[in-house]
This record gives sequence, structure tokens and C-alpha cells, in this order.
Amino acid sequence: MHTQLIYKYIAKKFWGPFCFALGVFAALVMLGDTFEKMKNLSNGVATIWDVLTYSLLTFPNWLTTIMPVACLLGSISVISEMVSNGEWTACIAGGFSPRQLFKPVIACILTVVGLTMLMQEFIVPPLLAKADTVFYTRLKPIPNYNQALEPNVIIKVAPTQMLFAKAVDLGNGTMTKVSLDTYNDAWDIAEQIVAEQMVWNKEANRWMFTNGLLRTFTGPTNTSEERFELKDAPISIRPNQMSISQVEEKLMSIRDLTKRINFHKQTGISFYSAETTRQSKFATPFVTVIMCLLGMPFAISSRRKSKILNIIASMVIAFAFWSFISMCTAVGVNGYVNPFVAGWGPVLFFAVVVFFEFKWMRL
Repeated sequence: MHTQLIYKYIAKKFWGPFCFALGVFAALVMLGDTFEKMKNLSNGVATIWDVLTYSLLTFPNWLTTIMPVACLLGSISVISEMVSNGEWTACIAGGFSPRQLFKPVIACILTVVGLTMLMQEFIVPPLLAKADTVFYTRLKPIPNYNQALEPNVIIKVAPTQMLFAKAVDLGNGTMTKVSLDTYNDAWDIAEQIVAEQMVWNKEANRWMFTNGLLRTFTGPTNTSEERFELKDAPISIRPNQMSISQVEEKLMSIRDLTKRINFHKQTGISFYSAETTRQSKFATPFVTVIMCLLGMPFAISSRRKSKILNIIASMVIAFAFWSFISMCTAVGVNGYVNPFVAGWGPVLFFAVVVFFEFKWMRL
């Protein structure tokens, strides 16, 4: 019972500095993003309400980015305050080990991480989609903008086949102004199909060209042409299995990344980038916890610390941590190392650092 009261007390102390940090950083990001978008008010279409709507829709994404730093500041602050008030010494004298006192803080951090991952999976993607609509219809208007359409799509459908489409609507299973180029072993074009549309036929379970032209290249200057109204396409990948969105991979959910990886595997496209991003997202809970464990012993090392010093320490640790992660991610995205190594390497590296840090400080 005594232990549970101590744990609840420490956990309760965590939320104050966490919410303070989250509020301050969120306000700064919100104001910065809002003022940056106000430059679009001169386009004659956008209004203040459009700018505020866009900022509100993108705010949850910024929030998920800020939360790890807020966790770090909250964890350092709660330990630092307990040390400066003598509560830490009293708990240690009462038979608690430092690792036991860290447990309620880690439990709070895991709660935040769980909520963050849920937001990234189910809340952030649809809100970012709405934000894009506001941006491209009001803030930076594009004529005839339709979010359902992906313009100027290039798909590798086979080792020697490339598909070009002016616009793709996977929701309705249609591609317009398409060209399917087939190459020989020397990568000279051997055959080309140009069609008004390529439509998904649910009954035949495949794509079909409509109103097109088949060109066969029989020599350097010789070609034969054949017009058709309907023709089977050599593509059987379902529309719901395709991933052609131009959304940045770091903004995609794990489900969407998995879909993209599977699609790239089917078509023979490199999936290093998507896999690295997916593994980085899987590693996020461990990254946040380890980052906080890296900073928490700092709060014990000195008897008195100011809030400003805690903030500075949090920013330095977070910057060093995320810089290393960004470097590993960039290497993985470009295929220089295995995506699993790029995604989990920083976690393992800093886990070793934390292990020796705890051993050195005898925690």
C-alpha cells in the first residue's frame, strides 16, 4: 500500500511539467505555422478562417512530434524536483531503489507513447488529408483540384514494363490517359499501348484498356499499329492493393506503409524507404522511453537545478538523439544499410549507452 501511494505521488508530479512543456511547445509551433501560412492571404481567395482551419488540422501531427520532448522534460523535472526537495533522499532511505522510483515515470511515458501511436495511426492521416484539401483549394489553389486523383503517376508493373497515367483514381478503379511501355532485354521499347482509360474489371479481376492503340516496334523505324475499344491489361493487382500516394512516408500510418511495401514488392520496386520508415515507427515507443532514461539520471547528478536548466538539458538530449536517428533513417532510406538496422540501430545503440550510464551511476 505504501509503495502504491509513492508511485501515484510520483506519477501525479509527472503530468504538471509534461503538460507545461507540451503547451509551450505546441503554442510556439501553432503560432509559427499560422504566421507562416498567412502569406497566402494575398492570393485573393484565402481568409483568416482558412489559415486557422489549416493550422488546427495539422496541429495533431505537430503534437505527436512534440510529445517525446515533453516526456523527456517531464521525466527530468519530476526527478529533479524530488531531489531538490529532499523527497528523493527520503524515498531512498525508506528502502526504494532509483529504478523503482523510475517505474511510475516510465508508466506515464508509455501511456503518452500509446496515445501518440494511436493518434498517428487513426487521427493524424485523415486530418492531414483534410488539411491538404484546404491548402490546395484555399491557401494555394490548384485548378480542378481533386484529392481522390493522383496526377502524373508512374508505376513499374513488371521488370520490363512501365505504366504512365495522367490521373489515377483508385477509389473508382480508373486511370486516364495511360501508356504502357514494354521493353526488350536491351531496354529498347518493343511494344506500347496508349489508351484513354484503364478500368478495373471486378468480374474479370483485372485491369482493362479502353479506346486505345497498340504499337508494335519491329525495327528501328518500323512500327505497326492496331486500334481497339477494349483490351485486357497485363496487370492483376487490385486497386486496393496499390499504393501511389505522394504523401510523405513519415506522415503515413503503419498500415499505409505496409500496403506500400507489399505493392512495391509485387512490382519489383525498391521498398527500402518505406520499410525504414515503418521500422522507425515501430521503434518509436522504445525510442521515447530510452531517451527519457538517458536524461533522468541527469536530474539526480546535482542537488539543485532550475527549470531553465532542465529545459536546456532536455533540448540537448533530444537534439542529439533525433539527429542520430535522422542520420540512420537517411542511410536506410537510400538503401545503404538494412531497413531493420536503420530503424532499430539507434534504439540498440542508446540502450547500451543507458545500460552503462546506469551502471556507472550505480542506479
